[in-house]
Amino acid sequence: MLVPEAELPVQSSAAAAAPIDWMWYTVHLTVEEIERITARVEAVTTALEAIRPALDMAVGLLGEDIYAAEILDDYMLAALVPAGAGQAPLPDATLDAAARTFATVSSGAPLLPGSILDVGNLISAAYDIVDQPPPDAPTPDGLLNDAITDLQAAFADGVLLTNVRNHFHHCAAYLHVQPIDADPTWTAWTGQAQQANYFATDALAMLNVVAWEAMDAMELIRSHCLVPSPERNEHMRELERCLLTAIKYIDKAIAAVGLVHGEVELMDQTLRQAIHDANIPANGWA
Repeated sequence: MLVPEAELPVQSSAAAAAPIDWMWYTVHLTVEEIERITARVEAVTTALEAIRPALDMAVGLLGEDIYAAEILDDYMLAALVPAGAGQAPLPDATLDAAARTFATVSSGAPLLPGSILDVGNLISAAYDIVDQPPPDAPTPDGLLNDAITDLQAAFADGVLLTNVRNHFHHCAAYLHVQPIDADPTWTAWTGQAQQANYFATDALAMLNVVAWEAMDAMELIRSHCLVPSPERNEHMRELERCLLTAIKYIDKAIAAVGLVHGEVELMDQTLRQAIHDANIPANGWA
């Protein structure tokens, strides 16, 4: 039996507006994803700012051991040099005792073992390097790993930033934005995303250098007691150089992450301005 045309169900306005609702959802998702990137970047900054003072403390403790060894070396050498004109020669027993003390001080054993232990603990707490069998690279598992993981989660290919770019492109027309260079909103937002990715890549490179320096520092600490005199001081200086290099690159990474944060904030501001200009309900985003 045919149903009279007047009795046929009429398509609801909500169904007709489904595409608009879907685009609104994409805009909403883009806002949320930028917020997630911001949270990741802020977590990276927190981790790096915790690592930095730990490195400073480690260098300070290491310097105490180096300085103590150098002072005692000088004292022992002064005791062992030949007597000068008019000076009575030292008794043989005194010379033997001084020689044994000098050998102990100049051996590979740390003069202040507590300081060296603390240096190792500080490095482990910040980096917790897990040695991998060759040819794999060392795997950091600690604050450094957290920082690297957060940056990769936000900016590596196929993750958050890629999704944000795709979603912004998808909803551009809904925002009255044309995906062409002549559109100032499109040019500004895509440029900000590109800069954020560039600075994040730079920061990751810096953190990889820090990971290698931390691994080398831990190896030097482990082999410390095996180093004979007179190579001990140079061994300690090499350990100090590793830590100072790590500090240098941590500082560079902190600066790069700061630039990342600035560009992500601009991305968020540009998107929200486009939402406002297109008269799209913010629903609490503003």
